[in-house]
Parts: sequence; structure tokens; C-alpha cells
Amino acid sequence: MKKFTVGISVLLISGSIAFAKDITLKEAINTALENSFELNASKKLLKAKKYEYQATKGMRYPTIKFTEMFMRTNTPGWAMMNTLNQEKLSLQSSSKFVDMTSFRFPPPSFPEVNNWQTKLELQFPIFTGFKISTGIEMKKKDYEATKKDVKRTQQKVIYDVSKAYYGALLAKRAIELAKLAIKSAEKHYKTAKKMYEVGLAIKADVLRAKVYLENAKAKLEEAKNQYNVAKKGLLLAMGVDDVKPEDIDVVGKLKFEDTDKSVEYWQNYAIQNRPDLKAVEMRVKIAKKMGDFYKADFFPMIGAFASYEMDDNKNPFGSDGKWWTAGIALNWKLFDGFQTLNKYRAAKEQYRQYKNKEKGFKEFIKFKVYEAYRNLQTAKAKLNTAKKNSQWAKEVLEITEKRYKNQMATMIDLLDTQTLYDKTLFDLAKAVYDAKVSLLELKYQAGALTIDNLETIKKEGGDK
Repeated sequence: MKKFTVGISVLLISGSIAFAKDITLKEAINTALENSFELNASKKLLKAKKYEYQATKGMRYPTIKFTEMFMRTNTPGWAMMNTLNQEKLSLQSSSKFVDMTSFRFPPPSFPEVNNWQTKLELQFPIFTGFKISTGIEMKKKDYEATKKDVKRTQQKVIYDVSKAYYGALLAKRAIELAKLAIKSAEKHYKTAKKMYEVGLAIKADVLRAKVYLENAKAKLEEAKNQYNVAKKGLLLAMGVDDVKPEDIDVVGKLKFEDTDKSVEYWQNYAIQNRPDLKAVEMRVKIAKKMGDFYKADFFPMIGAFASYEMDDNKNPFGSDGKWWTAGIALNWKLFDGFQTLNKYRAAKEQYRQYKNKEKGFKEFIKFKVYEAYRNLQTAKAKLNTAKKNSQWAKEVLEITEKRYKNQMATMIDLLDTQTLYDKTLFDLAKAVYDAKVSLLELKYQAGALTIDNLETIKKEGGDK
């Protein structure tokens, strides 16, 4: 089971009482970055790519192979060769494997011969048509591209946790508003009761105020349950499954900080910095290098080799016979049914395909940034409207309260106005949340989302 890892791993428990742990947004993100299955999987892939890159670099170096082999055979060719390698083949012993009866030797007996062969071999590439260097460069770019994929996954984790955290803050704000609504309902109930007692209001006003108060209390319970649901969603985004939502509390308040950057700035930032686009660009370069990789097969391959061998009839690592070999070889495939040529052509076409996909991906990113930017403008406009509405609703409520006390408005009017005001307060909180999430989405689509710039907009770089 997943654990908290950044200062929230232990809930303070005394007897049967569990003390709630306050969680900041940064703590939540750090926990998620530690626990995320997707992120951890991408990190494992990155490590695999690193080893692949290191393995490919090893192709530049000599290959040294050690062999210890035992053979027992009566196959004349092998048996005679093993005897010769042991420096034990003479005219007399060769008659055991070859019919030399014409020289008055007995017929061959084809005996079984043992041989322990100890061999050390070395191979070294001299020229491979630049195939090795091209392969190393391709693996390096693949490794670097995977780094960018990991960074994008980190941004996705930050985005998911931040959105869940803001949702929990909104639910927490709803509890505060529900409590304020209860206080207002209690005030109206007391006002109606006093006015009824002095004959300035009817019994129905008191009952209506009482019903309104009970409904407000029910909404408080609903808000508390929604807060626990939101915290459970946050824990899920954090990768924590052994902590109850009732045992944690998110800290902070929903506050929107605007950006003065233009859509062009964000689009340019995305094209220059978005990690997954950088990964695609690197893989396009890999596709281009694939053509050079296959083109290397048009050239001759030149390599050097050497070996040292010991052969013995009885003992491993024995040395009845000692031999060495050294040489250089050229291997040039002159015709292969146009296989190499067509592989090269296919690689070039695949490069053009990836190049077109890269261009399409850039346009898609610019569209997503544009969409997120416009959604942010909509959210900001709604936020401004919500601010005005809450102010106006407050003024209307104050006027209606005075009118009711002066018997110029009914309890229905008062409660309707209170309902309107309560709604505008929640609409304002929701508008702040929507604006905050819209800005979060814009940063994510632009590839600008990090744990350090969640609450602020960096001023450096780019044009307005």
C-alpha cells in the first residue's frame, strides 16, 4: 500500500483519537510524484533506454570471448584434427584415421579421441560504413526523447493533483458558505419569531424561516460529504490508498492570480518548451538517421580478429598444443536483391511521414493552447460577473431585510433574496475555481507547469 512520503506519512494517533493532518498543495504533489504508477513506469522505461544506449556504445569496442569446450568423437575428420591440434599426430597415429594399408599399415581403427579446447577470441570493428556511430546517435536521441516523456508525465501528475486539490478547496469553501447560510437563516428565524411575538408577523413567516433553516443545515451536511469525496479524489490522485479522507485537511484558499501574457506568448512557449513535442522532434531525427543506418549496408565492412587456442587430450585448460590466429577481413555485400536499397527508401519515406506528423502535432498543440487560453478568458469574464453579482445580491439582501422589518416585504421575498445571495457567493467561489483550473490547463497545454510556478506566473521570457 502506498504511503505518504513527504512529511505526511504518520497520522498522529492517541488512543482512539486521530488528529487531522494538514496537507499543502506542494506536499500533495511531492507525494504523487513519489507514488504515481504511471510516472514510476516511465522512469523504469527511461532506465531501460539508458542501458540500451550504453549497450550500443559498447559496439565500438573489441569483443573478447573465452571458450572452454570438451569434445569426444570418433568422426575421422574431427578426431584426426583434434589429435593434430594436440601435437600428437604422426605417420603412425594418422593410420588410425586414414586407410594406409598400401603402405603396410594396419586398417584404420577410427578410435575415439578426447579434446579439451581452451580458446580466447578477439574481434574489433574497423569500418562499418558509419553504422555503429549512427546507431549510437539514434539510441542517444531515443534516451533523450524518453527523458522528455518522463517530464511530460510529471507535468500530468502535477496537473491532476493540482486540479483535485483545487476541487477540495472549493468543497471546503462550500462548507464555509453553508455555515454562513445557517447563520443567516438563524437570524431570519429569530427576526420572524420576535416580530410574530409582537404581532408584526404571521405564524407562517416563522414556519417558513424554520423550514429554510433546516434546509440550510441539511446543505451543510451535504457540503461536508462533498468535501470528503473531494479529499478522497485527491488521495487517489496522490496514489495514497491507506489514509481516510476524514483524517486529512487541505490548507489554503482559492485565489486567482491573472496572467497578462498573450495567446501568442503561450503558443510560442509551447512550441519551444513542451516536453512531448521535444520528444517527437527527437524521434523525427531518429527516423532521419534510420536512413543513414541502412545506407551503411552499401559499404564494405572491415574488421580485425585474433585468437589464441590450447588443446589437450586429458585436462581442461591443458596445453599439449598452442596456436594463435590473427587477421583482417572485408565483407562487402555486392547484391542482395535490392533489399538494402528498398530498406533505405522505406526509411526515407518513414522520415517524411514522421515529419508531417510533427508538423500536425505542432498545430494541434497550438490549437489546444488557443482553446485553453479562450476558456481562460471565458472563466475570467464569468469571475468578474460573479463578483458583481455577489455585491449586488448583498445590497438587495440588505434592502429586503430592512423592508421586511418595516413590513414592506414578505418572508418569501426575504428568503428568496437570501437564497439568491447564498447562490452568488457559491457561484463566486466556483468562478474562482474555474478560472484557476483554466489557468492550470493553459500552463499544462503550454508545457509550463512545474511545482514551483503553480501559484505564480513567471515574468521572464517571451513576448506579450
